[in-house]
Amino acid sequence: MKNVILYVRVSTDEQAGRGYSLRDQEQKLLTYCQNNNLNVLHIFREDFSAKTFKRPEFKRLLDYCKKNKRDVHQMLFIKWDRFSRNTSESYQMIDVFNQLGIQINAIEQPLDLTIPEQGLMLAVYLSIPEVENQRRSLNVIAGMRRAFKEGRYVGNAPKGYSNGMDANKKPLLVPNEDAKYIQEGFELMATGIYNQKEVFNKLKTKGFKSSMTAIASVFRNHLYYGGVFVKAYKGEPEMIAQGIHEPIITKELFYKVQDVMDNRRHKYHVAHKKINENFPLKGFLNCPTCKKPLTASSSKGRSKHYTYYHCISPCNERYRIEDVNLWFEQFLKSITLDKEIQEVLYEMIKEELTSKKGKTELGPKHFESKKNIEAKLIRLQDLFIEGEIEKTEYLEAKKRYQALLQELKQKEEVEKDKKEVLKTYEFTLAKLLTIHYQYTNGDIDAKRKLIGSIFPEKFQFENKKVRTKDIHPLFLKISSINNLSQRTKKRTNPKKLNLSGMVGDEGFEPPTPSV
Repeated sequence: MKNVILYVRVSTDEQAGRGYSLRDQEQKLLTYCQNNNLNVLHIFREDFSAKTFKRPEFKRLLDYCKKNKRDVHQMLFIKWDRFSRNTSESYQMIDVFNQLGIQINAIEQPLDLTIPEQGLMLAVYLSIPEVENQRRSLNVIAGMRRAFKEGRYVGNAPKGYSNGMDANKKPLLVPNEDAKYIQEGFELMATGIYNQKEVFNKLKTKGFKSSMTAIASVFRNHLYYGGVFVKAYKGEPEMIAQGIHEPIITKELFYKVQDVMDNRRHKYHVAHKKINENFPLKGFLNCPTCKKPLTASSSKGRSKHYTYYHCISPCNERYRIEDVNLWFEQFLKSITLDKEIQEVLYEMIKEELTSKKGKTELGPKHFESKKNIEAKLIRLQDLFIEGEIEKTEYLEAKKRYQALLQELKQKEEVEKDKKEVLKTYEFTLAKLLTIHYQYTNGDIDAKRKLIGSIFPEKFQFENKKVRTKDIHPLFLKISSINNLSQRTKKRTNPKKLNLSGMVGDEGFEPPTPSV
């Protein structure tokens, strides 16, 4: 009989419904172990986000495995998003368990991670929650931009203002006791006599509580004259909307201070050297001998110029730029996703999202919880108006309930965004088809941005190839699958390639590691 440990996890926004309660997960895992004759050594229960592995219970689980690695054969959980929602860190943690001789798997999404294709399927399982979270963030950004354009500032109030509500219970900035210091600060800056530090010290002696770092942003903030700055976003230019809040200073005073500060900045401004377009890998490429970043330069020979990536330390490592470009282009071609693989992946992602959409995550408990919280907010307000609770107690409780309500509303937004999530995957997979083309035809900024996305840190060459351990795990899996696909094409129809390789209903049960 094999020994297993079980891991169950929920985060704050998963407490209600969705079949993700700790008790529900634990019962499913215990039933699975009973049906498959597995002996449960320990159950680890986590109430923490899966964005990283810095979780209290997971740390205890890992310590337990290290101390009892001879006794633990497997670690099981419900789905891969219970294990992690970070693709890169997941591969690293899987390697940790492999070194301990412990197999890990999800009973509802079983994978054999010794197969490269299934490693890429793992990336799909882990990335879907990440993409949904990013889509949720985009919705929040869109909502905030809409409010800003209407002149309603919905962020944390800057110095001189407090976050309040208008008659319709919508956010509104309200001047507070610091407003007089803000006004005086602008008036002092406008004279041109004082610098920011001197103004700050004068205000500080009068009772203004802030920091030198914060005061610098005060004098650039359009909110104080009644403007709301809207950043440039997706082709939309930046703009200043007319705010609906009460201004502290005049517009004329604000721009007079800008002139004073700009004149000082131009006086001492130092132009920064731009990155040479001929050396896109500079700063990313390490010396294989001393591990320090390689620099790049050209030198004149008898008949022509010679260009190298080279080390400035005594190790004297150097590479001809022509060789480096050739090696790097070959590497880019190896991680460019094969068209047939891309089509299979897209269909699998589409199927996964469709199945999630069919089984809606918003059950009766969700709407019941939302209704209860809204009722509690109304009741809380009544108690405050009637004088039964203090203002501090009211504000703390209100903040707590509003945070819970916002989480529930965000979950509703996620359900509305399944199509947008699929479009995001479609766009991303299309990008993976053209990595080599993007690099070859991009400008210096685009090239460096692409390099940074492929390599979590700096990289180096070994035997005229990019060292594999420097690559982001996802691209390493793509390279492995491309190699396998090339060998498979001669023997079978590539469109029938099965990336998932899912086992049957009996589940996945890896062999017991040797001890």
